Amino acid sequence: MTTSLLYSAPSTSYNSPWNVYLFRINDFAALSELVVGQEVTEITYLAAPPTEGGTGVGSILSFLYGSGGAPPFDLHLSPGSGRTLIGFIIIDSNGTLLQPDNGTGGGRGDITLTSLAQTANEKNKECFDKLVWDKQCTFAKDVLKFVNQVSFGYVQPEVLECLKNEKRVLEILNCYDTRDIEEETTNYNILTYKQIKKLLN
Repeated sequence: MTTSLLYSAPSTSYNSPWNVYLFRINDFAALSELVVGQEVTEITYLAAPPTEGGTGVGSILSFLYGSGGAPPFDLHLSPGSGRTLIGFIIIDSNGTLLQPDNGTGGGRGDITLTSLAQTANEKNKECFDKLVWDKQCTFAKDVLKFVNQVSFGYVQPEVLECLKNEKRVLEILNCYDTRDIEEETTNYNILTYKQIKKLLN
């Protein structure tokens, strides 16, 4: 999933060396949902292409905050009292700071970013990991109970064999690649998801 935002080049009334790198975003609600490091997959320049970069994958390097009651406004790299989030700086895959226009003004276009919404695979992994964690906690309690019994001379060989089997099951579950869950395939694992579900129960 992706998110697309309209951007514009910065106003010349900003007093900052970051002025030329500001991708100004007017959609504050969408802007506030973004995070530093979020991947930028595409930038479409509708007017005044940049002097640097603009192709390939990049990411959000930093957010920029504006302050001041009258021009020239100041730009800051961190939030603070009287500062408003107005946009961000983008760095490309080569480490180059991108500019929203070529210095002539009027730069604008679209930025496409990867969405932070969880994919089906991510949700499956999260749920599966919780189930395995619960099973590991149960195993830990069973081992503690067994060790306490042994320390008082009460030895049950059949319980030891059950614990060994539980440990083997946990080793299999911890190695399972959850990307096979969504389509119930065996592209990444030898065992089917139906077999794995039996091990989980």
